[in-house]
Amino acid sequence: MSNRNLEDYFVESRRLRALVMAKAKELKGNPITFIITNGITMNVEITNSDLRVIANKNTRNNKFNAIKNALAIDIKGYLEKAEYVGWRPTVDGKHFESAYFTYFSRDLGCKTILCMRRMRVGGIYKPYAIIDEYTFDARKDSLVKGTPP
Repeated sequence: MSNRNLEDYFVESRRLRALVMAKAKELKGNPITFIITNGITMNVEITNSDLRVIANKNTRNNKFNAIKNALAIDIKGYLEKAEYVGWRPTVDGKHFESAYFTYFSRDLGCKTILCMRRMRVGGIYKPYAIIDEYTFDARKDSLVKGTPP
């Protein structure tokens, strides 16, 4: 890939990140809530901090970062068109506020995985990260197919 293309992806990922951050700012004190029934039924809440966390989780691949940021702008649309992949328990000693994580996949120029966490208190689902297939596959052995507990 040429340096020009790499620079274009970097610029585009920054532009899209700014759009995600603007949308996050709109959600301050006014979260988006909806119910989705794609693979499993989830009561979803998206807050300012959820979008900020997703936008700030960057990889060294600026093309993926641009795609991730574009998808973060419309999490509901992502979930409506994604394929439910499965769930996995939290890692021991981490994410105490989360009961478990669920995963949804879409292929839009590259395979992306939306990681949703089910909160222990209230049972709502919140978006946590949009990751690439290599990051997801590194722990694929702990993935459980089917409906979470």
